[in-house]
Amino acid sequence: MSSPVQMAIRGLLVTSATLGLGQAALASSTAGPATFAWGLAAENINTQTFNYKSPDFSQGGLTTGGLQSINSDGVIASVNAWADPVAGVFKAINSVQMTGSVPTSISESYARLDMNDTVRISGPGALATLTLTMDYDTTFSGLGLSPFERVGQISHFMQVGSSRYVTASYVTDNPAFDPNAQCQDFGSDGVFCPPEAQQKLTFTASADKGLFKEWALGGPNGVYSNGDVDNGRYTGQVLLSLQVPTGVDIDLSFTVYSGARCFHLANCALTTDASHSDYIGLRLDEGYSFASSNGYRYLGTAAAVPEPAGVWLAGLGLMVATVFARRVRKG
Repeated sequence: MSSPVQMAIRGLLVTSATLGLGQAALASSTAGPATFAWGLAAENINTQTFNYKSPDFSQGGLTTGGLQSINSDGVIASVNAWADPVAGVFKAINSVQMTGSVPTSISESYARLDMNDTVRISGPGALATLTLTMDYDTTFSGLGLSPFERVGQISHFMQVGSSRYVTASYVTDNPAFDPNAQCQDFGSDGVFCPPEAQQKLTFTASADKGLFKEWALGGPNGVYSNGDVDNGRYTGQVLLSLQVPTGVDIDLSFTVYSGARCFHLANCALTTDASHSDYIGLRLDEGYSFASSNGYRYLGTAAAVPEPAGVWLAGLGLMVATVFARRVRKG
């Protein structure tokens, strides 16, 4: 059994550091040039109970609206997330939990922000140094897997991920452009245009950081792992610095993702806590300024001040644990 949100989650949380970045539109709320997506899936195969949850498109907004949780007879998926693209902030806590004796249940949770903007820089010189930053602070818990007997031919694994990506591009006139220069058609090999035949030049730069871990059943030791993180806290900064012309449109794109997944397991409890992430910043040399087409301010870590959402984000882990404990006692 599958649903749009289930497929979106599985398309996003994959075995790679970049965690797949192309299918969030299946479950998202859009506010202008920013898209906020989230989704939950909880499948209890033993009791044939299946629940899924995704945003209400009619409401829009850049928040989950507080804690969102689904429970399929003890298989639980939860998310609490919000974003403020004007300040440049994304925060999320994703949690998945289950207990049982037959490793066939599935629990998945993700949240994601996509931002697009165009800025123009002004200042005393023809060139300026543009520095874009994405500060992150993410904690993972619950990772680790012990060998057990595989059920049929299905895969058994757990995954957590937290990633961010930034790109900047602009188009300028080609000073070497020759209107008499010709492109060459090589048939099935395509068309080749030498630099002097291109009236415009496009410059693109990008930077990213993916935090990912997978534990899976298999290998000579019974279980194996992929990825570069473990249980614990990870902090750092993605930095993209480049020389750009003043008075020219510069297109910016940002993506931030957070998720957790237990796939065909019986006992699994994972949390990706990005409630102190991410802060998106833009810096220029003294004497230079920028104008954003969307009014974005890109405060960076300057945005790291107490906000109303901080209280409910901090309480997510306790709330989910309480719900889960009550469910176990009733069972």
